[in-house]
Amino acid sequence: MSKQEMSICMKNYFSLLIFTCMVAKTAAQIHISPVFGDKALAKNTWFVSSNGDSLQFDNIRFYLSNIEFETSSKSIVEDSVKAYLVDVFDAKTLIINSPKINFANINKLRFNVGIDSMTNMSGALGGDLDPMKGMYWAWQSGYINFKIEGKSPQCKNRKNEFQFHIGGYLEPFYSMRTVELELKNGFNSMKGMLKIDVSKFFENVHITQQNNIMIPCQEAMKLANEAVKMFVVLE
Repeated sequence: MSKQEMSICMKNYFSLLIFTCMVAKTAAQIHISPVFGDKALAKNTWFVSSNGDSLQFDNIRFYLSNIEFETSSKSIVEDSVKAYLVDVFDAKTLIINSPKINFANINKLRFNVGIDSMTNMSGALGGDLDPMKGMYWAWQSGYINFKIEGKSPQCKNRKNEFQFHIGGYLEPFYSMRTVELELKNGFNSMKGMLKIDVSKFFENVHITQQNNIMIPCQEAMKLANEAVKMFVVLE
């Protein structure tokens, strides 16, 4: 092989290597899109629920854990990361990287909203599960699976504030929920779009009657059921 042919081969090799790295980096990104109905979710912005309640949000955070992908061949691939803490007002947390998957071959997406009992019983952990993240009560109650905080003139309290902190890992107040989303046409291109529609949570929540849940309880279990309705795949 001549030097010129060798040079061309090396250039082709490095071009292929760069392309492969780019694909590996982008082939498994889930982009989370927070909305309220047909509007993008934003701080210091008023939204109106289907019940007619005016709502303004200043904190919406939740855990996505144990993410699984089911391929067209019915094989299951698990994400190597145990849990992601998503803050809808922090753009850095709205992209989840899972470098094992080519989304074009994915038929189903499964994940938990919250933290499972085994992880809770392991005690406070690090990374996104670090108690310093503000999503951990104590070992008796464990992690807060999701929290929604804000203001509404319909709230009949001193500061017109609502706070929903939903957690609990022991029966009868086990609040983690599993979401399974079917992808009829696979994820779009090399990235998935997961929409979080907060308006769905408030379809059966009346702020005038209920605006503060801060411990594991039966009402928290009902709100955990409402939370799973927020997640929709955009294909």
